[in-house]
Amino acid sequence: MQFFIIFLSVLLAAVLGRLVTTAPHQFLIIASISVIISIIAFFSPKLSLVLLIFSMLLSPEISVGALIGHYRSVVFRYDDILLVVIFLSWFARTAIFKTKAFITETPVQTPMLLYTAVCVLSTAMGIFRGEVRYDVAVFYVLKYIEYFLLYFMTVNIVETKEEAKKYIHYGLAVAFIVSIYAFYYYLNSGADARATGPFEAPIGRPQDSEPASLGGYYLIVFGIFLGLLGESSGAWFRWPLFSLAFMFPVFLFTLSRASYIGLLFSLGALLAVNRKRKLFLIGLIIAGFIAISLNPVISSRTKERIEYTYKGTYATEVFETPFGVIKLEPSASQRVGSWKRSISYWLPKHPIIGNGVTRTGLVDAQIPLIIGELGIIGLALWLWMIFVIFRTSWWLYKNTQDGFVKGIDRTFRPVNRSKYFHNCQNNGAFLVFNRFDYGFAQDD
Repeated sequence: MQFFIIFLSVLLAAVLGRLVTTAPHQFLIIASISVIISIIAFFSPKLSLVLLIFSMLLSPEISVGALIGHYRSVVFRYDDILLVVIFLSWFARTAIFKTKAFITETPVQTPMLLYTAVCVLSTAMGIFRGEVRYDVAVFYVLKYIEYFLLYFMTVNIVETKEEAKKYIHYGLAVAFIVSIYAFYYYLNSGADARATGPFEAPIGRPQDSEPASLGGYYLIVFGIFLGLLGESSGAWFRWPLFSLAFMFPVFLFTLSRASYIGLLFSLGALLAVNRKRKLFLIGLIIAGFIAISLNPVISSRTKERIEYTYKGTYATEVFETPFGVIKLEPSASQRVGSWKRSISYWLPKHPIIGNGVTRTGLVDAQIPLIIGELGIIGLALWLWMIFVIFRTSWWLYKNTQDGFVKGIDRTFRPVNRSKYFHNCQNNGAFLVFNRFDYGFAQDD
């Protein structure tokens, strides 16, 4: 055994020495940081979650390369590497110390695991048929699995309500940082700029930005704020009110029509289910819209963006609806086309289990993407996950008297409704901008 340890140490030293002299500096930096993070995660899993919260939205992207034809590009963030390192370290710690069960039972884990299995099976069948590129699909499947690993790791590491409060505090601090950057980006990227998150696009290149991603992220953040405003008191009432006033203009500057629609559904759902401070919330919403209308910069750009959908020189795509003929600009018409292609073209090919991850190419709407890639079973499992979250949040709300818990619980039903309508128009179910909120808030 001693000889084996010495041999392994010498071999490791030789490999590290070789890497130091030949590997790119970027690789060495990432490897060094990964080693440090793995040590932190092993000895202090709770601290590693704090690092993960900040890295999820504040880490740059790593482009693996563009894909040929209709396939999507493969993009990773540094937090993807960090998450894998932290998970493996936490897994090793759990296996060695055995202080608690590896997986804490939760209502959502069954549909989540089945959904993951369908992703793997559908993609594997697509690869065997020669319709899916394995070297591309494997990255996307791994990213889906990675998001679910975050959920399982979080519910096992976070043990008390006070810890959940602390992590949500950290997450909302990140929301402040993101908002400051998004506002700075909007002011410094030209006349056509839209607010976007860190590292999404270089300053001055708004055509590369991802404003809809940031808009979907704000739907969750605002849901937390409004839920706390309806149920909490003291500091948990004051800072959400201030934060909402600060972040709402940035949300409008995303100019994301899908996010606007999602917010309207979220507000409607919140008022429908909230029995406490309903008049206050109605007054707050009215005051917000009045403030927007009195600001010529915000109101003019928001109105222009909404009217751009169906008016002006770019609204040239004609669609017949039960309510008459409408014209849409190219971006909106592509979303309509995504629904048509998924239902009339991709679904009939493999209706049960879908065509496999990445087979349908770039689909700019989440639900049509699920229909095309994972078929009827995949869509049913996705809806099952949403239903379980609704049911569990309702049970929790009825069985707790804690204002903070009630406020966070109040978040889920309106937020899930708003995200559902957002996902009808944008690919946003597993966005990096949404991961910390669902992972940490559900654990409470």
